[in-house]
Amino acid sequence: MTWKLHKMLQTKLKEIAKIFNSQALLGSDIIINGVFTDTRKKMQGGLFVALMGENFDAHDYIDHAEKMGAVAIIASKQVKTNLPVIKVDDTETALSTIATWHLNNLKPTVVAITGSNGKTTTKNMLANILNLKAPTLKTQGNLNNHLGVPMTLLMLEPKHQFAVIEMGANHLGEIKHLRDITHPHIAVVTNTLDAHIGEFGGFNNLVKAKGEIYHTNSQNIVNTNTTFTGDISFGKDGDVFANNINSHQFDLNIKNEKIAVSLQLLGQHNIENSLAASACAYALDIDINTIKKGLEKTQAEKGRLTIIHRQGLTIIDDTYNASPQSMRAAIDALLSFDGEKIAVLGSMAELGNDSKTFHQQIGKLAKVSLDTFYTYGELAKDYGGIHFEDLHKLSMHILTKYSNATVLVKGSRMVKLDHLVQLLQK
Repeated sequence: MTWKLHKMLQTKLKEIAKIFNSQALLGSDIIINGVFTDTRKKMQGGLFVALMGENFDAHDYIDHAEKMGAVAIIASKQVKTNLPVIKVDDTETALSTIATWHLNNLKPTVVAITGSNGKTTTKNMLANILNLKAPTLKTQGNLNNHLGVPMTLLMLEPKHQFAVIEMGANHLGEIKHLRDITHPHIAVVTNTLDAHIGEFGGFNNLVKAKGEIYHTNSQNIVNTNTTFTGDISFGKDGDVFANNINSHQFDLNIKNEKIAVSLQLLGQHNIENSLAASACAYALDIDINTIKKGLEKTQAEKGRLTIIHRQGLTIIDDTYNASPQSMRAAIDALLSFDGEKIAVLGSMAELGNDSKTFHQQIGKLAKVSLDTFYTYGELAKDYGGIHFEDLHKLSMHILTKYSNATVLVKGSRMVKLDHLVQLLQK
């Protein structure tokens, strides 16, 4: 996977060379305008980092990088080029090293966010809050892994006083690595649920992996529904909690203060996400009125409980991803709508040995809660709903059968139910 940066690091090549003790380049006054990893993108004045992966080696594309505007190269192999080369042992490590160097030069307040669910929404909520106080950088899209995090840090500009960094992981040690790159002042785990449990080899490992974000040098924000202990808590009996909940409206309680909040987002889980964001903001001494404004400003991202109206149908697009917990949350959100309640449930990925059991549990919930539900994807057969093998046939069935209904469409990204959402809008 590759990324493009728009506003980015600007420095002299000799400053980059100093990081790696590359004496041959110390006299160079070449200006670097950004760090790039993708030779398909223009990189005028850019520093090209030749990353290596299981299925690619960017060292093979040095010539093309020069044609696209690169003025210097970071490589771990001998390469033929007229451009100055900084030789390193590992280019991926070098990328992280430059990112941390850039971060340390600008010194924004960093908030790191991880969790099984709700990372992106919590990130957006907190960034909206902090932007009301000062310019804030946040992770774009899902650039939350070992490459995405350093690339995000390299987008920092002198104006940014805050950086809200989302961190994802699929194995032990990854969050620790990202934490060590970012040195967060505030760290939060939104929750520890059953999403991606198969990747970690069990729930205990998942909890351990998420907990790697916490450090003695950071203020640690913890969900009262987890086993973590920290400086500030959110959720039931926490320092930050919600009461008087009515759909998307609730009272936000922070210590001895209270304020009414009306979210633009569906689902009880988004109230929980708002508590996580509020706790982080409170740790940064943001007042409760500003917190309220930032929360209420936050809108749903595409594919995350997004509401689409199509003639007589209301479509809830929740196709970004799926886990047992988010399935329950989405069905709960669907139940708040009037009229017939229909769901299309796709397969849930990365659930390990318990996959069949999880699918069956969600299927039982759907049977007792909804008027009708349909399934798509091989694993989805275990839900026990009305199964379709063809999205076009499923879309035609829904469009001809229902004229006054709300349709939830949800599944893991691998089943591509976003295509169904598109078909339902035609």
